[in-house]
Amino acid sequence: MLFVGIDLAWSERNATGIAVLKGNKEKANLVAFGIFYSDNEILDFIEENVGDEKALIAIDAPLIVPNMKGRRVAEDKVGELFRKYDAGAYPANRKRLASFTGKIRGEVISRLLARQGFKHDPYVKKHEQAKKFFEVYPHPSIVVLFGLDRILRYKAKPKRDYEFRWREFEKYQEHLKRVRPKLILPKEIINKNVRKMRGNELKRYEDTLDSIFCAYIAYYSWLKPKKCKVLGDMKKGYIMTPVFDSMLSVSS
Repeated sequence: MLFVGIDLAWSERNATGIAVLKGNKEKANLVAFGIFYSDNEILDFIEENVGDEKALIAIDAPLIVPNMKGRRVAEDKVGELFRKYDAGAYPANRKRLASFTGKIRGEVISRLLARQGFKHDPYVKKHEQAKKFFEVYPHPSIVVLFGLDRILRYKAKPKRDYEFRWREFEKYQEHLKRVRPKLILPKEIINKNVRKMRGNELKRYEDTLDSIFCAYIAYYSWLKPKKCKVLGDMKKGYIMTPVFDSMLSVSS
């Protein structure tokens, strides 16, 4: 079974990371990855590396956005559960997302994936053999799967210098090495010396790791769907994420 992660940029002007894992009931191996820009490049990569095989695709981008302004129910639900971990989600609305290109890119990618035979469906069944895609959000998933009390702060933000971010990236690497079920990554990725990277090079590495982690979320949901929740719904928008056991009984 294949598991694809897409760290989707909101515009074709910016880089999108994509990774493909091949997994079984015990472990997942990275089999392909890359950085792309256009919708066509993204779909061509998926066609080349997935083709007719069964695969789950986890996409870090809003895919269903009915609201013109404000927040979706999905962001509210994520905030209720994960705000104390600094893992709340930014508001997604049509006005904000369309300001980049005049369209909602997640909706565009959804239509293109449907033409390739993938079904938009975040309700994953254990070990199912299917071609599906769904929306994820890495921050809360990182908190749960790495067992953290707050997010990793590796992304570029004001007051975060390179020394701070490098340390956070090194934590990210170590957690990916130890995560269970096991994730097998090549040494040139997982042992990369982040302290030699700045600017665009570090951003590309960030996009690569995030796409790998999105693929891992898809893999985890396939192995342990009962430990995941769909926060929101297919009408008003949703985010699928692993949750702590204490959150399983919370209304979604």
